[in-house]
Amino acid sequence: MTTKEVLHHLVDELPEDQAEIARVFLEDLRDAADMDGPPLDTQTLASLDRGLADIAAGRVKSLDEYRRERGL
Repeated sequence: MTTKEVLHHLVDELPEDQAEIARVFLEDLRDAADMDGPPLDTQTLASLDRGLADIAAGRVKSLDEYRRERGL
């Protein structure tokens, strides 16, 4: 399976409330891409895959929850 196929599969598994977060993240990633710059390295790609897998599995926290836990 290609990376894009895996990404499509992960997106299909997202609950609707998490799909919006993923959409914003992916749009930001796309918009930040420098087509003339170097490609993302394997470590960065692996980190993105882990993050998307966490979203798909529901291992996420709201920003408010994160702030409360850290006393911010």
